[in-house]
Amino acid sequence: MKRFDKATTRSNVILSGAIFIVTFGVYILTLCPTIYWEDSAAFSAVNSTLGIPHSPGFPIYVLSGRVFSIIPIENHAFRSNLMSALWGSLALSLLYLLILEIFNRIKSSRSFLRLSTTTSILFLAFSTSFWLQTIRAEVYTLNIFFTLLLIFLMIKWGQFKESVLGFKTLLLFSFILGLSLTNHPLLIITLAPAFMLFFFSAQPGGRLTIDFKLLLQPKRLILLAVFIILGISVYFYLPIRSSLSPAINWGKPDTWTSFFSYLFRTSQPSVSPSGVSFPYLNRLWFNLSFPVAQFGLAFFWLGVVGAISLFKSCRRVFLFTFSIFILNVLTATWAVDFSLRNYDLLGYLLPLLSVFTIWFALGLETVLSWIFKEARIIHANSNSETYKVVSYTVGYVLFAIVLLLPLFQVWKNLHQCNKRSQDGAYSYAHQILSSVKKDALILVGDDNTLTPLWYLNLSCGMRPDVKIVSISALTQKSYREQINQQYTDIKLPKFEQKDFGEIAWEVSQLNVNNLPVYSTYFSSHSLFVQHLRPAEYLFEFCPIKVILTDKDIKEQKDFLKKNLTHKNLDIITQGHWGNLIFNLGAFYDLKGGSSLSTEYFLWALDVDPSNARIYFQLGKAFLKNGDKAKASDFFQAGLELEPYNLEARKLLEKT
Repeated sequence: MKRFDKATTRSNVILSGAIFIVTFGVYILTLCPTIYWEDSAAFSAVNSTLGIPHSPGFPIYVLSGRVFSIIPIENHAFRSNLMSALWGSLALSLLYLLILEIFNRIKSSRSFLRLSTTTSILFLAFSTSFWLQTIRAEVYTLNIFFTLLLIFLMIKWGQFKESVLGFKTLLLFSFILGLSLTNHPLLIITLAPAFMLFFFSAQPGGRLTIDFKLLLQPKRLILLAVFIILGISVYFYLPIRSSLSPAINWGKPDTWTSFFSYLFRTSQPSVSPSGVSFPYLNRLWFNLSFPVAQFGLAFFWLGVVGAISLFKSCRRVFLFTFSIFILNVLTATWAVDFSLRNYDLLGYLLPLLSVFTIWFALGLETVLSWIFKEARIIHANSNSETYKVVSYTVGYVLFAIVLLLPLFQVWKNLHQCNKRSQDGAYSYAHQILSSVKKDALILVGDDNTLTPLWYLNLSCGMRPDVKIVSISALTQKSYREQINQQYTDIKLPKFEQKDFGEIAWEVSQLNVNNLPVYSTYFSSHSLFVQHLRPAEYLFEFCPIKVILTDKDIKEQKDFLKKNLTHKNLDIITQGHWGNLIFNLGAFYDLKGGSSLSTEYFLWALDVDPSNARIYFQLGKAFLKNGDKAKASDFFQAGLELEPYNLEARKLLEKT
């Protein structure tokens, strides 16, 4: 039996490498030059400090990131972003070989095999969901690389199932499976039924059957389990590194009890629900129709054609890919908050989009082959030169359109995916650390402030005198222990069942006489608000109640107008600036300045016109002032963006 077939010939490897070079080049040109918002900034920080990120720890990602962090180019964050681009391009190259392997299993003449495969992969490469994962530090490109590698190895095992090479392939699959669980275990575990389905299925003579032969070979099963455990053993990084007290030690998993509590998130802080729930069936429908949004309705049907073609040609592989598609849909629907601004949702859906790309390539090849076959028939049977010219012209025009499809994706998505000039997170954190007083304590309530500050303070060493504390994490015993160890001069209160505003109030009171205390805004504690004075992006806590002067208000407004430019910003940065200005409006509302708060709410809406919360707050403000017509307009505009907000619907009825 040959070890290599057409899917691994030199020309295919060269084309796979060309896909890597093209996509990696584009990703580098559009790469975020420094930290991005939320988890991306946190990953950049832990990669360079070899720290412990949020659960479940992603040890293989952090260790890989540490290797990249020592490359002497640009800055630490850029190196972490570069790693995402590399894994993304490697995943696309692997997907090329995987699709060719599936083509090869169908065992039929494929005239446009390489063209349709290359076009389909580049179409995926420059979709927003894939592209946005490659230009910032995140775990999703490494996850899709592992996922595609597992699918590829499983299909190769099916080819050499009865040979020694087949079992060796299965051993490699087992090790990679264990290793992949140390990156994003949820996304891999939920695909396990699809791998089991393919593993125990067979298709002799074209008939799908179940094969349990391997279960009768206990020695082989034990060896496979050993290789899985060997891959999973990378998790030992977490307790070992945590015991050394790194700068970022989230969850402090340095004992067996805290390690398992950290992995399974049993000690995570509780978060109050927002009161807005996007119905499960609506989320499910969105995720099922996600390929339509990414590929476009006109091209979606090519994926359907490909799925039908695969079902007819090789039902075992079809059921394998279809199971991955459905399982990924169900996982994303259950595990991820629905929001078109949530880049994590796009990352979660990459496996189903990759499967759809396989179907898309099959469908594109099927349609191209049929069209050119019909053109040849017309050419052969027609006595008219006109018909001959028309038939071939139509065929080659279609051929040219296919070649231009990836360029269409680039043109359509470049504006959203190009982060080359997006340095808002870095500038924001840099300004905060530059402005606070010596030995300041900063109490942070949102990730968009916490993680960029982590990066500059802990990874880049900026303002080592400043202490940064997450208010929400203080509900965890492990985090309080870490703070007591890291910042010995900070006093913490006794913790019971308290909301974040009350915690911020007590921590501020305990420390204000010894340290300058700053915080982001906490709207749930009105007494706390009375002791805050605006200080650029933050609020400074004062021992006595603060009476704001016109000078205080003007200084902050002038600072924000100078620094919060909202031209040429992406939607995530707009959202952060909008929320920051919105919170100032809520602050002034509690301080009794209703006209000033409305001014800030309108300003926030100008910065971020797609934020439903701002519309609802403006509706409440105008309803409070007796202007029911304007209140109704804002409630209706907000409900168009967030149609399931029951509170807003009830308030609309009052107008």
